[in-house]
Amino acid sequence: MVSSENLTLTVPDLSGRLACSAAPPGATGIAPRSFYRANDDDHRPHYEGLPVDFLAQAIATVGPRSGSDFATFNTTNPHDDGISLDTFVDWIVEAGYPIQRIDDYADWVTCFETAMRTLPEHQRQHSVLAVMDIYRRPAETVAGSPVPGGRFSSAVKKSGLSIPGLSQELICKYLTDLKLIGALEK
Repeated sequence: MVSSENLTLTVPDLSGRLACSAAPPGATGIAPRSFYRANDDDHRPHYEGLPVDFLAQAIATVGPRSGSDFATFNTTNPHDDGISLDTFVDWIVEAGYPIQRIDDYADWVTCFETAMRTLPEHQRQHSVLAVMDIYRRPAETVAGSPVPGGRFSSAVKKSGLSIPGLSQELICKYLTDLKLIGALEK
C-alpha cells in the first residue's frame, strides 16, 4: 500500500487495489451491498489487514529478537472490532467518493469485472482485476482471525509494540496518498 510517512506506492495489497478499483471518478464506482455471506452465527465481518508501516516496524523489531533461530509468524489482526471491507467502502464514501452498492453479489462481480476491464491500462494495473478470484464469492465471517496469530501477538508485545487496529483516518490517508501519486482520481 502507500506508506503513511513516505509516499511510495506498492499497490499489490488488497485494500489498495480495492480503493483504486471502487472509488470514482475514473474507477468503477460500485461495490456489493456486502462483501460477506449472510450468517446465522453472530460473527461480525472482520478484515485481517494491518497498516503497512506497523508491519515494517514489527518485522524490523521482532525479527532480530529471533537471533539466529528461524521463526515464522502469522501477521494477524487480532482485534474483534467489526471493521471489514464493508466498513472500508463506507469510509471511502464518507471521504467523498460516491459508490453505488449492488444488492446481488453475482451481479456486482459481473459489473465490477466488466468495468475494470474498460479502465485505462495504468488504472487496471492498480485494480483488483489481477486478484479478482478472491472476490468471486462473498467471504465467510469468522470470529477474530481465521489463522492462529498468538505467536505474532506475543512477539509484538514482548518487543514493546502494540498491534494497531485499522481506522477511518488510515483509509483516508491511503486515499489521499493514492490520489497524490495519480493512482486514484478525485
